[in-house]
Amino acid sequence: MPCVSPPPPVPTVTDAAVSTQRRSLSRTLPIVVLLFTVVPLLVAGLLSLADSAQRLRHDQAERTRQTVELLAARVDQLAKSAQRTAASIAVSPPVAALPADEQAVSRLREELTVVLASHPELDHATVVDAAGRVVAQALRGGAPATAAPLPGAAADAPSGPLGAPTASAGEAGHGWRLRPALSGMDWVYPAVGGSSVIVGLPADALHESMRPAASRVEARLLDRAGEPIARTGPQQAVDERDAVVAEAPVAETGWTVRLAAPLTGYRAALREEFLRFGALAFAVSVLSAWAAWRFARGLAADVRQVARAARAILRGHYLNAHVQLQRDDELGVLADSFNHMSRELETRERERDVFGRLVSPEVRDQLLQGELMLGGHEVEVTVLLSDIRGFTQLCERMQPRDVVLTLNEYFTRMTDAVQRYGGYINNFMGDAMVVVFGAPKPDAHRIERALYAAVAMQRALADFNAERVAYGAPRLRMGIGLASGTALAGQIGSPERCIYTVIGDTVNIAARLEGLSKEHPRMIAFVNEATRALLPAPLAQLLVPMGEQQLKGRGQGVAVYALPVEADLPPAGAHLLREDSALEPV
Repeated sequence: MPCVSPPPPVPTVTDAAVSTQRRSLSRTLPIVVLLFTVVPLLVAGLLSLADSAQRLRHDQAERTRQTVELLAARVDQLAKSAQRTAASIAVSPPVAALPADEQAVSRLREELTVVLASHPELDHATVVDAAGRVVAQALRGGAPATAAPLPGAAADAPSGPLGAPTASAGEAGHGWRLRPALSGMDWVYPAVGGSSVIVGLPADALHESMRPAASRVEARLLDRAGEPIARTGPQQAVDERDAVVAEAPVAETGWTVRLAAPLTGYRAALREEFLRFGALAFAVSVLSAWAAWRFARGLAADVRQVARAARAILRGHYLNAHVQLQRDDELGVLADSFNHMSRELETRERERDVFGRLVSPEVRDQLLQGELMLGGHEVEVTVLLSDIRGFTQLCERMQPRDVVLTLNEYFTRMTDAVQRYGGYINNFMGDAMVVVFGAPKPDAHRIERALYAAVAMQRALADFNAERVAYGAPRLRMGIGLASGTALAGQIGSPERCIYTVIGDTVNIAARLEGLSKEHPRMIAFVNEATRALLPAPLAQLLVPMGEQQLKGRGQGVAVYALPVEADLPPAGAHLLREDSALEPV
């Protein structure tokens, strides 16, 4: 055989080694993609919702602040208008002419009526003298003018138009006074001669100036002491703990407008944002899951095809290991590389199979592991040499093709019988076969194995002869010689071509012992003294001594023993059979 690097061995695996799949890529990949898509989306969405909530809260607070400032400006404008009106009345000629006659009072009343008509926000305009008596008065709606005494006036002084006591001229000065039951406000402005001008702002005017756009917003007008002057909004007071509260001062009066906007609008806007985000997240999740499932399904199918091909390779089914993928990505490159690998492995397996036919499996395995080199070493072996008796004369009567077919069938049966007991078939020489026990691996049971192998060969030949007789072919006879001793085993040849063989005197003795079968056809095999001495006693007792025989090529006689055909060998133990042998023992 050529001394070149043999093909590497193909590892064998069990079904358990290729059945480790617990999850499917078509299920795990969509979950992973969904997690990596939805989780960041949810995190970003929650952060966005938090930012939106803060923004909405800030927007509502800003709107509330702007609204309360607007309301305060309205109330301030209303108060300024009332103050300017009172000031203009106080400097008018009729008031400056007080005290006056009845005709002057009539003109003053007409002027107050004109002023009240031009200022629809006021409900009355009144001029009182220093004693607090009403000099002239104009009422909204044409109500009759009646006297309205100020506090400190005479007890029998007539009541004012609003049914409320008024401050005396000395006590009044500039200032606002609150009417009973929050019915309105009066601005008292002193005029010449101790008289005073009083203009009234009704509660309706204050409410209208403080009315916000939203019906659920509560607005309150507070005086300097924090007491309510006017209120607008829902009937039930707004809980300021659940509302946005803002205040703004009324500059000219010292009042304060307090606005409480409930958070229902904020919550509604936030709920709308949440629903919008939920719908978006759901749509993105469904779309991502569907796209990931479609992608994973196709990818898993391609990967599954590669996995099936890999399992086929692991089981040695190289012809079924071709992957057909029409892809131009990394998976396509993997499939092409995999197909190339499977073809190479198939080629290597064929080479290994051919290699195994040229040498025994034991020698092949050691060659594959690099344990056999050129050269040799001494080993203790038992050599079995068999030969067909009279085969040369038989070939003269047969066609060459029939000779080859006969030998192939004969060697097939003999090989099965020998390999059952772990024999290494060293060589075929014509119709002879050289079998070695104890090489290339040492074997403590080599002699027993050789004896059982010889019996198995004779029985296999008997079965073969029975078949040959059935179709009219002549019987074959075989001689077997067994010799034990020291021999040189190793790779013999050159680096370009070499062969593993066993050489030495032990091989020569086995060949000479086989030749004794011509004279003793009733013997299964012939063995030398070294072989008999190493056999267990039950087997050694079955051998028949043939005495010293003068073997060809040897100067001294050799003690020979033979195993007769009628010898009954005990069943071979399991320790004598090859570990991977599936055949029945002799």
